Amino acid sequence: MARPIYVIGHKNSDLDSIASAYAYARLLQLQGEEEAIAARNGELKPEVRFVLERFQVEPPEAIDDVYLQVRDVMRRGVICAYLDQPLLEAGQLLQEHNRRSMPVVDADNKVHGIIATEDFAKLFFNDLDPRSVNRVPLKRDNLVRALRGRVLVEGRRTLGNRVIVGAMQAETMADYVEPGCLVVLGDRENAQLKAIESGAAALVITGDLLVSARTLTAAKQQGVMVISTAHHTFTAVRLINLSISTQDIMNREFDYCRPEDPMSEVQRTLARRRSMPVVDSEGTLVGYLSRTDILNARAKRVVLVDHNEQSQAVDGLDEAELLGIIDHHRIADVHTNRPIMFRADPVGCTGTIITGLYHEAGIAIPREVAGLLLAGLLYDTLILRSPTCTTKDERVAAELAEIAGEDIEQYGQEIFTAAAADLSARSAEALITSDFKEFTVGDTKFAIGTVETASPAAIEKRTPELLTAMQRIAHERGYASLLFMLVNIIDMECHLLIWGGEQAIAEVLNAPLQADGHSVMVEGLVSRKKQLVPLLARFQASMSGKTGAL
Repeated sequence: MARPIYVIGHKNSDLDSIASAYAYARLLQLQGEEEAIAARNGELKPEVRFVLERFQVEPPEAIDDVYLQVRDVMRRGVICAYLDQPLLEAGQLLQEHNRRSMPVVDADNKVHGIIATEDFAKLFFNDLDPRSVNRVPLKRDNLVRALRGRVLVEGRRTLGNRVIVGAMQAETMADYVEPGCLVVLGDRENAQLKAIESGAAALVITGDLLVSARTLTAAKQQGVMVISTAHHTFTAVRLINLSISTQDIMNREFDYCRPEDPMSEVQRTLARRRSMPVVDSEGTLVGYLSRTDILNARAKRVVLVDHNEQSQAVDGLDEAELLGIIDHHRIADVHTNRPIMFRADPVGCTGTIITGLYHEAGIAIPREVAGLLLAGLLYDTLILRSPTCTTKDERVAAELAEIAGEDIEQYGQEIFTAAAADLSARSAEALITSDFKEFTVGDTKFAIGTVETASPAAIEKRTPELLTAMQRIAHERGYASLLFMLVNIIDMECHLLIWGGEQAIAEVLNAPLQADGHSVMVEGLVSRKKQLVPLLARFQASMSGKTGAL
């Protein structure tokens, strides 16, 4: 199975992240990389749902991390034995497929145990125990299958678990026969009749020898099953021993794992076990995992879009194979152990860069791709009003609008209207973290949340509630300062809430603190990337001398 390439943006993926992931995954697919998959992290925001529905695009796959999971490594199409299947057939399956073990399942494919090659050795040595010799759980269908026998007479007597080889005088044999037992013998008619008379439930006639009419008649009258097999006595006895159900010898205590389990955790179990089944939440077999599979495992492949910060990356990136980065932010701290494709341009959104990649590849941009890219561009640049917007963004917006059949201003307003639809219903923490990024300057951790709206008044009324939530988040996550940008896209100003280093940050911004002591109004401050993030080093320097309210 080809390894997928996950194209994904930052945590809590926003519109530009999702649009860019979808557009670049489509580009890779159009270039022959069929395994490219658009992915996202976090819940779909209202504006994202609006755009996806408008262009009838399925949401990108939601993933929480890119750790190597059992599902990425496990073997599918697993050979398995069934509970009532003769042990002989289970052993043949192991041999034919060169396996050391396999799961044992019921008719609904639920796992009940494991059968391994060493269990056959235990069976052999158990047969040498005088307490168990000649005792075999007998089942009619399994006997016929294991012996490849022909049933000459169907029986009515109940099979027990005693097996007798009639290699003695008929009268002597009668002393050993007990009700329900199975007697293995040749074509000696007197011995056959004596076994029937003594209470045997079944006769196995070996070597394809003829059975007399007298024996068959007696067997029918007494309800004794008669099976004919081509095997000679020695082999027949061995096969009868292997006719027991697989469940009679399987290991009922076994380790298992689930498809979503991280491989780093499962490896500890495989250090003790050579292999184990993979089951779903209902115990149904979905795969099998062995030490060999671990040796052949390869990390997930990832392309990052719309960020290059380790703290913003989906969990597990350190274990993944990073193929490339496409971003419009500052160069940060994602490290690789080999050269990768890295595309970073100083433009208003990642979608502008990806539009250029379509041009470079000579591939026409599909309408739905253009619609998503345009949406991400308009949202990131506040409908081309943000200081982050470049002339290149404006040209790309015009091109994408023509392909998508959208009016730039009207489409942009509809996107922001959709974004504001549930703002009042969100919790304070959800508002703060819906578009949220962490940054580290030296040993100081910052975080910045952003909400852009044409109607900020409803959110501003919740300032005390927001500050309480900010205090809790900053304390729990260890931020020296947590900032929340409430951007008014009509008046192009920002109501900036601050928890941690309030006075120092206000001085750097040259804006007086409001009466609440935790906020400032800054005209023209609308971009986190271009206007606030570049000031983080100055915030840190100012805070080191003036910590402000904490």
